[in-house]
Amino acid sequence: MENQDFETLLNKFIEEKISSQELSSLENSDEFSSYKKILDASAEFSTPHVDNDKSFDAFMQKTKATTKDTTPVRKLKPLYVISGIAASLVFLFGLFQFLNTSQTYTTGFGEQLAIVLPDNSEVVLNSDSYLEFDKKAWKKNRKLNLKGEAYFKVKKGSTFEVITSEGKVAVLGTQFNVNQHKNFLEVHCFEGKVSIARNNKEFILTQGDAVRQIGNAEFENWNFSEKKPTWKNFENSFKNTPLRFVVESLIKTYGVKVVVDNIDLEKRFSGSFPTNDIEVALKTITTSMDLTYDLEENKKVVIRSKE
Repeated sequence: MENQDFETLLNKFIEEKISSQELSSLENSDEFSSYKKILDASAEFSTPHVDNDKSFDAFMQKTKATTKDTTPVRKLKPLYVISGIAASLVFLFGLFQFLNTSQTYTTGFGEQLAIVLPDNSEVVLNSDSYLEFDKKAWKKNRKLNLKGEAYFKVKKGSTFEVITSEGKVAVLGTQFNVNQHKNFLEVHCFEGKVSIARNNKEFILTQGDAVRQIGNAEFENWNFSEKKPTWKNFENSFKNTPLRFVVESLIKTYGVKVVVDNIDLEKRFSGSFPTNDIEVALKTITTSMDLTYDLEENKKVVIRSKE
C-alpha cells in the first residue's frame, strides 16, 4: 500500500469514518499491523483531559512576543506517528520507574551486606535475606519489610518498624537482631527497648533479653550477654533451637542441599558453627547431636543417625 493511501485510511480510522471495505484493506497492510500493536499497548495508560485549543492559544500568546523567525512545518508521515507513540510508551515506563520509590536489598548464600538507611540508621543483612522500604516516605514512616535475618542499629526518632511474615518488631531507637523463618521468629535486644507483636501477643524486650516463638507455641525467652550477633563475626549461634532451623541456617549460609535420613528435626541444639568452613560446621552439629554426615558432590549433604 502506498504511504499516501495508508495515511488517508489511517485518518479515517482514527476519525471513525472508515467503511468496512476500507477497514479490511487497512487491516491487511503491514504498516497498520505495527501501528495497531503500539496503539493497543498505549491504551493501557490513561492521560488527563487537555483542552487542546485553549492550551495552544495560551502557548501562542506566551511565545508571540519572543518568536522572530518562522520555522517551516513538515507534515509527519505515519512512520513518525508510530515512532511518537513508541516514544510516549518509553516515557511512561520511565515515569513509572521514577514514581516507584521502593528500595530493595538482597543477599545470596554466605553473603552479608551493610546498609545505611535515609535517617543514618544502620542494617547488616545476613545471608539469603531480603529487605525493602519506601525511601520517599521514610522520614514520615520508618517502616521496612524483612525476610531472613538482619541486625539493626536504629537512630532515635519516630517509631521504627520491621515487618516480617511472622510478626512485627517496633522500636524508637535501639540495637536489635531479627531472625525470621517460616513459622519462626527470634529477636535479640542489644540496646534500648524492643516491642514484638506476633499472633495477637506482645513482648517488650530490654537489653540482654531474647524471645522466640515457633508456630503457635508459647513464647520462649532468655537472657544473653553478647554485645552483637555472633554471625557478624562469621559464627552462627543457637540456644536450645530445634534442629530443623539449624539445618535451614546451614542451607542459607553455604547454599547446600541437605537430605536428612531418619533423624528427629525437633530435637534441640545449643552451640555454634562457623560460616566459612562447612566441614567444621557439619562436624560441630553432628557430633553434639550424635549424628553423622556425608558431604557429596554438587553441594549435597546427607545427615543421618549413627548406626
